[in-house]
Amino acid sequence: MKKILVFAICLSFFSAMMGQNDYDAFLFSQTDYVGTARYMGAGRAFGAVGGDFSALISNPAAIGLYKKSEVSFTPMSLSILQNGATYYGSHRDSKKMKYAVPQVGLVLSSTINRENSNWRYWHFGFGYNRLKDFNNSYGVEGIANSSFSDPLLDAANNSASLGLDAQLAYDTWVLNPKPDNNGYYSSFHNQDISQTATVRNSGAMDEIAINFGGNYNDQLFIGAGLGIPVLDITQHTTINESLASGAPADSVLDYTVVTKQRNTGAGINFRLGLIYQPVSFFRFGVSFQTPSFFWKIKDSFYRSFSSNWIDSKDDKFSEYNNLYHFSLTTPLKANVSAAFIINKRAFVSAEYELTDYSLAKLSADDYSFNTENDNIVSKYGLSHSFRIGGEVSLSQMLYLRAGYNFKTSSYKLVDDKKLGSAHYGSLGFGIRAKRVFFDMAYVLGYSKDDVWLYNSYYVDPARVSSTYHRVLATIGFKF
Repeated sequence: MKKILVFAICLSFFSAMMGQNDYDAFLFSQTDYVGTARYMGAGRAFGAVGGDFSALISNPAAIGLYKKSEVSFTPMSLSILQNGATYYGSHRDSKKMKYAVPQVGLVLSSTINRENSNWRYWHFGFGYNRLKDFNNSYGVEGIANSSFSDPLLDAANNSASLGLDAQLAYDTWVLNPKPDNNGYYSSFHNQDISQTATVRNSGAMDEIAINFGGNYNDQLFIGAGLGIPVLDITQHTTINESLASGAPADSVLDYTVVTKQRNTGAGINFRLGLIYQPVSFFRFGVSFQTPSFFWKIKDSFYRSFSSNWIDSKDDKFSEYNNLYHFSLTTPLKANVSAAFIINKRAFVSAEYELTDYSLAKLSADDYSFNTENDNIVSKYGLSHSFRIGGEVSLSQMLYLRAGYNFKTSSYKLVDDKKLGSAHYGSLGFGIRAKRVFFDMAYVLGYSKDDVWLYNSYYVDPARVSSTYHRVLATIGFKF
């Protein structure tokens, strides 16, 4: 029997215990706004249009366009997610359906009754919008020329003690001591490996929004907002490996690695914005959002190894849990927008948002994250988001909407600039009476990205193409 080694707390496997890396910082910094059906149907290009609660995400001055108090509620966002993953020449499709409630908002508007003052209204808004929906899943399969155990084997042979993951592989006989006890070997090393994997992500990042704004002479609209982003994401990955030849590796037929990582936390940010209407048919807007600072994000990390043997009585299983806290600062955002108002019956609007993901930063009281932060600077850069949309009134009550969004890649070190980019098209309609309104929207989204199942030095990425269909409905009341 193998002797169970005592776990040593040392820097060589400290980062493995935590689970955070540069990609986590990048992932948690991304946004993909989901709001009211009107906002989504008109392409999310509301920075200079205003008058919609979800427009406060782009520009807090949007609150200045309200003339009445309003409550809005989006009780339905139904998404069908379709993914195709290509891995070492093999392709696998998957599908998932998800329901969510992405928005609730209240705006209180009051007339300013002051003589000799051009200030017309003041406004207060409170509610939440969904910044990003992480719910997704896909499957991967293929014949790889590397094994999940390869980086563990190298780490074990270049360290004074086994790290936690290498210990699990050792306990389940995926790693073995050499006959002379001078290091370790694996029968999965330098072999063609049949790999299958399932990746399931769940959760979201929502933002509680508190906004103030005003209307000066129906020409200048200003706003300020406090955002409290709330993060809750679970990443669940299952990887199974066996020799592609079908033969056992020593006595191991195959082994499975299960990883579950949940991150929860809250942050804070501030927004300032203005909208100016120099003439009756044109408005433009500008807004800035400070970095979001997440303090004490809780990282719950679980991993298990299980190996199946020729004799099922000898099957092995080993696992560990870790809990760690870290902080994250996301990049600042800048937004400019413009809107043309056509006879008060239609609008066409455009919006541009700039984010520099190289400014994301991880930190902790007991770890420097120097390597991870250097990787953020070298791997990620500027992302440009373009949004265009419009709305037209077909009658006093019926409105039609359409829009298109494009987000560029944030990666610096890729040959294919389409990786990490995303396209969205939308359609919608609304029925609006004096005191009540109802809106619906349909959004079609497409993106393509590379995903690594483990250390990118050892394995090629899976090319994942994602398409989603989303239907939203919003109901609201004016008073």
